Amino acid sequence: MHIPEVWIQAQASVQAQLDQEVLAEAAELAEAQWSEMTLVARLTQARGEPVDLDVRGVRCCGILTEISASGEFILLRCCEGESARTFEYLIRTGCVNSARGLPRGLAPVVEALARIRIGFREGSWLRGQWGSRVAIRTNNSSSPINGIVAAVGRDFIELDNGVGMQGRLVVSLGSMISMKVIS
Repeated sequence: MHIPEVWIQAQASVQAQLDQEVLAEAAELAEAQWSEMTLVARLTQARGEPVDLDVRGVRCCGILTEISASGEFILLRCCEGESARTFEYLIRTGCVNSARGLPRGLAPVVEALARIRIGFREGSWLRGQWGSRVAIRTNNSSSPINGIVAAVGRDFIELDNGVGMQGRLVVSLGSMISMKVIS
């Protein structure tokens, strides 16, 4: 049986039109998926990878090691100077102005993983720093607040700066931008 050339061309034309419609629909779906993507989901994808963050005007480069279960904090492992001494930075995700090095992925899959994967608990991590020397950046302070972690409450951290119990400083976690563990 011989198929006329006109029919073959018509079928190819219909197939091309269907292909264009499928591509357009796929593009709309991809755009809709990206509109649902959150920064926390993107950060979740970057776990274990090097990232370059602007945290309220301060550049923080290092390996993103953890995302808290609440999604409010991340842990960044950084190297300092030529000594290559490593330290940890606890950073509030709401204070991240921009980020480089975040992998791209599919929004719904990553978002679901971000909700399922339980990260560290910031309170537990903070209590683990008890006795460590830290530098804390807050919203209203131009220079870091230095001290030794003396206590950690639900929404505060208490620093001992060597002046006794009366001189201890209580810092609200809500005002904290980042905390660098020095020792």
